[in-house]
Amino acid sequence: MMLRETKVVALTVFHTFLLAICSANGNQTCRPSSCGDIQKISNPFRLKGDPSGCGDPDYELVCENNRTMVNLEHGKYYVADINYDNYTIRVVDPGVEKGNCFSAPLYSLTREIFRSDKRAYFLNPHEATNTTVLMNCEQPISDGNYIPITPCNRSNVTSSSSQAYVYALVGGGDSLLVNDIKYSCTISRTIITQFLKPGNLSMSDLQEILLQGLDISFLPFRCKSECHVKGPYCDLDWTKNT
Repeated sequence: MMLRETKVVALTVFHTFLLAICSANGNQTCRPSSCGDIQKISNPFRLKGDPSGCGDPDYELVCENNRTMVNLEHGKYYVADINYDNYTIRVVDPGVEKGNCFSAPLYSLTREIFRSDKRAYFLNPHEATNTTVLMNCEQPISDGNYIPITPCNRSNVTSSSSQAYVYALVGGGDSLLVNDIKYSCTISRTIITQFLKPGNLSMSDLQEILLQGLDISFLPFRCKSECHVKGPYCDLDWTKNT
């Protein structure tokens, strides 16, 4: 009888020990990651090098020079913030820096790259944004809507010595048309920014909004993770973030 009780106790202790190990391993495997200012990186995000099975590969971030970065269509962007409550990640072009001259974005960022059904990130249609173009012009332009730009590095925004003048033009949403571009100018970058009311803007206004970054939504992950339950009726509700 005593031997039987001893075996039961031993099995109970062993079982408890295994549960403790499994629990510890589970917590250790998918603990939140950190890189620079971005702390507690967790599902759906994963940091490159995290254990397989943690986070979604479509939302993999990388840590470079102690800065968290995300791969978008044309290159890597700094991650300035992740908001898990409203499913947004704020991205900043790595070419933009604070200063007395204009540090041009390295990449164009257009609405088209967010319009594919298979994209991991979307623009929230209820959030106001601008379409801004940087352009090189052969002649000076006397138009209050054209923002004169003094680039820190001219080679970043123009490849032609004949186009000596650099301007930015800010349009509300999708309202910027080809007809708005003066005939002597060619576009070097097209960028989506947080909302700026067009008109009477300065170079420093534009630089400041670029430094603040752009909020893009990872709400598609919510739908992706729930579609196996909702089936063909799965869709995004931007007003409720569901």
